[in-house]
Amino acid sequence: MKVQSLVAMGLALVLTGAAHAERFIFQRGGALYSASRDGKESRKVLELGGATGTLWAASPDGRRIVWTKTSSTETEGNLATRPVTVFLSDITGRRQKKLFSTDSLKDRQGRGITEIGASVAGGEATTLNDWSLVSLSWSADGRTLYLGCTRVGAAPGVTTLSVDAQAGTALVDADGRWKSLAAVTQPDARSTYLAAVSLGREAGSAPLVVCNLAVGTAWTPVPPLGGTPVYGAALWPALSPDGKKVVFASLPRGLWLAEGPGLQTRRLVSGEVARPRFSEDNKTVLFLSPRPTTADKTAYDLYELPVGSTTPKVVLSDVDWFDLVAD
Repeated sequence: MKVQSLVAMGLALVLTGAAHAERFIFQRGGALYSASRDGKESRKVLELGGATGTLWAASPDGRRIVWTKTSSTETEGNLATRPVTVFLSDITGRRQKKLFSTDSLKDRQGRGITEIGASVAGGEATTLNDWSLVSLSWSADGRTLYLGCTRVGAAPGVTTLSVDAQAGTALVDADGRWKSLAAVTQPDARSTYLAAVSLGREAGSAPLVVCNLAVGTAWTPVPPLGGTPVYGAALWPALSPDGKKVVFASLPRGLWLAEGPGLQTRRLVSGEVARPRFSEDNKTVLFLSPRPTTADKTAYDLYELPVGSTTPKVVLSDVDWFDLVAD
């Protein structure tokens, strides 16, 4: 019985450890790499082709990667005149395929998509010419890709669109238009909730919003945040795995945490911060902070900050962007 108990205890420890096993997928130059959670055992997994402004995201289970390529060398454009093509591969960089292109996107019935529906926040349908892609992320279950888009000009705005991550088909609304999930961008999903950024009424204001995915298209901020937030503009929000906290950056106002019934905010770290993420056990926040520039290129160092601590430490150096995924 003693031997059996020890075996059972050992198995429980192994399973517990496996539940929180993580690794980094990070960009350095024009390639993606994989590294263990301690920043060691780094290996190249995928060449991005050296394209400027390439967006990419690793699936939450750590098995797939999506990344973008544009069909033009122009730095400005929209989803129609400067179409974005999204590619998919497994985590090894093999089995690559074109998933979809924004200028030839179809719905599940094979019909072409040229219009974007109005979001639940109001407004009218728009065309692909009105929007540019600024963020790419996965749903918590890995079935959907979220495309965060911005609209500039006389009627600025933000929206999040969705695409089937397997088939590359647009999810459409009742009118057959590309479904605008909400007037938010830079989404991060956990379970039935999504943390995102909305457009503030005042210049330099971008409030943090938490949406409830369980209520379908009628997304409601939980709770609503009005006025101009003390942090100014929220960037790259990330939900904690338990869904109780949100960590986000505010340039140049540092790293912030929102928690509690009213999403009270407090600053964790001052200075310039980017791309915060929670570890799977909710005990650590990972984030990027700029390192000294070299040859007109700004790179970041990847830091970890235990929750409750004020002293971050470097995990990886010379990182352009990163994801934290299951191992």
